[in-house]
Amino acid sequence: MATLADWGIRNRADAADAGIEWPDGENGAAKFQDIWRWENDVHEEWLADMRKPPYEGLAQVIEATRLAHGESTAAYLTYMAIRLIEMHRVLKPTGSLYLHCDYSANSYLRLAMDAIFGQDNLKNEIIWRRNDVGKGSQHQPKSFGTNTDTILYYGKSADTRVRPYRDLTEEEASSRFDKIDEHGRRYNTATPLFSSRSMGPRPNLCYEWRGFRNPHPSGWRLSKERLEEEYQKGNVVIRPDGKLERRKYREDYLGVPIDNLWSDIPRIGSAANERTGYPTQKPVALAERIIKASTNPGDIVLDCFAGCAYVPVAAERNGRQWIACDISPRSLTVLRRQFAKFRYAVNGAHETERPALIADADVTVRSPKDLPQRTDKDPEPAIRPKSLPPRKFKKPASIIPEKEMLEFLLELSGYMAWCCGFANRMPDGSIVRTTNNFHLDHTDPGSKGGSNQIPNRAPMCPRHNILKSNRGVYLREYREEIADAGEMLVNTTDELVDLSMAYEAALEKYSAERAKRGLQAAAKEGV
Repeated sequence: MATLADWGIRNRADAADAGIEWPDGENGAAKFQDIWRWENDVHEEWLADMRKPPYEGLAQVIEATRLAHGESTAAYLTYMAIRLIEMHRVLKPTGSLYLHCDYSANSYLRLAMDAIFGQDNLKNEIIWRRNDVGKGSQHQPKSFGTNTDTILYYGKSADTRVRPYRDLTEEEASSRFDKIDEHGRRYNTATPLFSSRSMGPRPNLCYEWRGFRNPHPSGWRLSKERLEEEYQKGNVVIRPDGKLERRKYREDYLGVPIDNLWSDIPRIGSAANERTGYPTQKPVALAERIIKASTNPGDIVLDCFAGCAYVPVAAERNGRQWIACDISPRSLTVLRRQFAKFRYAVNGAHETERPALIADADVTVRSPKDLPQRTDKDPEPAIRPKSLPPRKFKKPASIIPEKEMLEFLLELSGYMAWCCGFANRMPDGSIVRTTNNFHLDHTDPGSKGGSNQIPNRAPMCPRHNILKSNRGVYLREYREEIADAGEMLVNTTDELVDLSMAYEAALEKYSAERAKRGLQAAAKEGV
């Protein structure tokens, strides 16, 4: 509160003007926001900006989210998208962005990220298994337990690089590198110098080196130049007993390869003192893996949602510069406490009795009214919306809804099926004018180029429509088959609707519908 007062922020109204939360009991870590609203969290101009190049696709992703998942998720996605655009802007060409999300929003955030970074710059969808144990319930569960989060890893460009390895534990190092040289360095001798006989003759690798030669025609595993180079480095040794030894040292080992399933990092990490009370807190070990994989010592790490301070702690521990932002002033208090837990002194001040491991972590704090301002212009967009070709469908959809087509065509036949005269008849012989018990089919089969538009549609009875399916038969021919089989429900086919008359009537309706919609000529759709 004293820091806020120094910034001229003394009440809730001042905090709102500064764009931060007022740190009272109503909005601390215990009341984490998971409901987003347009009127509380989104500025209208954000959406207006997203409708301009090169983010038109992003605006459509948000609208699709609103329709598919609801207003709250769309508002959250807008809140995130405007920030992701700026994160993309400040990344250097080789930079990386890791976006951590849960199952409720990961699919929508991935679409937004594709629209901002470009789908080709998605490097990995990482699944983090939190190693939580379900509490169980007295009620029958309705779904599988949720124990994973998603981390979307994007690069700024094709030049983004990653080191997908983790360091060996001391136990792993002792097992894998089981020997120690005269300088105390761990190594192993598991890699041979000679090729095995099973590899067959390799004449170009058969040579003598410092008095040594493979007695078999399979030769050496290295060229003579590479072998001498390894000898000079100390990786090939002639032992006192006169034998050759090839050494692999621990410091030259890249590490254990990491895939996109991370199941070895528990939720709060091995140090219980990491806990801050934030419900979305992540372990420092998770941030360390990301930082080591995608940055070098001295690089800058940016965390725009730094409430629980695990990213700044991980960056400080690994010699990276860092910038942390959060909407809550409490995050500064949390950061100081977390640095104290890891025995770091912030600007010379240390909050515990134990001596600090890092004597001075240089932290500069800026008020919301004293933030750096942009001096550059927007660069030329690296990601441009795709120019999509016109869609081509196997069967173009009709411009008239099927129910409306069915009603119109049944009117032409007096609500009788065009195949056999079936109708919804009452006991007294009268016909109930309803579309129930009718199917809409094609007069000319679709397999032979028949259109889905109304001039090529016909009301059929369910039985004959099913029998006609996939036969590729024309309705005019099929009516004759039905008559020959004695399955007509009228006396003769002359009592059925006249197909030529029906075609003309349907074509007239279709043309009127096209004219009303200002569409192109019917002939272009093959009607």
